[in-house]
Amino acid sequence: MLGISIEKIEYLEREKDLRADPFSKGIRLDVYVKDSARSFTLEMQCDDRKDLPLRTRYYQGLQDISFLDKGNLYRHLPESYILFICLFDLFGKDLPVYTFENTCVEEHSVSLNDKCRKVFYNVKAWERETNPERRALLKFFYNDEAEDKLTKDMQEQVSLTRNLRQWRKEHMTVEQEIKLQASYAYDDGFSQGIDQGAHDARVETAKILLKKNIDFSIISESTGLSSEELENLKKND
Repeated sequence: MLGISIEKIEYLEREKDLRADPFSKGIRLDVYVKDSARSFTLEMQCDDRKDLPLRTRYYQGLQDISFLDKGNLYRHLPESYILFICLFDLFGKDLPVYTFENTCVEEHSVSLNDKCRKVFYNVKAWERETNPERRALLKFFYNDEAEDKLTKDMQEQVSLTRNLRQWRKEHMTVEQEIKLQASYAYDDGFSQGIDQGAHDARVETAKILLKKNIDFSIISESTGLSSEELENLKKND
């Protein structure tokens, strides 16, 4: 999106919480990344709440506070990017990208050089983007159409995530039902029913995931069943 290379990601956190103190307004960032000299904040924005410019001002302040401990020098502040991917045109100029840096009002060639950039992407104007990689990304965010390897990989991951949510619902339904049956067995004096019920829940969950052609490693991690057990389930299904 920025056309720059990240040398090595040192810190990655989704839904990062930041606040100046326990009594101040906190923020939750969708994605927060930094390398050795730069930090990147990324948010997806579906609705125009008319406050994004002021939010970037507040975000910047909280990020800077989180970087500078007492006694540190200002020059240690990293280069900062605050990115908003918007499903609307915030500024109404039909541009695919709006990039803001602090410059002198009287002489635009003079930059404040505070290493801060705020970037707003307007996915509705993806057709006007000339950079092919960024164009593909904006188009994908706009209509979910994948054109290159990156967007196809993203589309696959989105699909997998949506399916996993559904599988979790199915898993919870099966597990709760089996635990209920196991509790009845326990009440009747068969305590071994508890362990059997838990195992049956894992087996039923694995069967659901196998029917979805999910990779064995993912199913094994989710259910605790071995690859050999999964192979037997698949053969006997």
